[in-house]
Amino acid sequence: MQVDGIAPGDMVRVSSQGRIFHAVVRGAVLGGLDLDPIERGVSRRRVKAGDVVEHWARTDRPRAESANDRRQRSFDDLLDR
Repeated sequence: MQVDGIAPGDMVRVSSQGRIFHAVVRGAVLGGLDLDPIERGVSRRRVKAGDVVEHWARTDRPRAESANDRRQRSFDDLLDR
C-alpha cells in the first residue's frame, strides 16, 4: 500500500512479522510509517509501507454551530414557569 494518502491520526491494520495489529499513525518515515500500536504487547513502532493491510482516514468532527444560531430553540421560556 502507498503511504501517500495516510496522514498522522489515521488508523491502520498492519501485518508485520506474522502478527496482525491495529495502530494510530504518528507520521511518515523513509520507506514506511511511524506508529502507536493500540493492542498491548506490540512493540513495533515502525513498519514498511507493504506491511499496511488496511487504512481508515481520520475525519474531523463537525464544528458546533454558533450559539447565535436562530434555528436553535431556546429553553428560556420553559425554565421561567
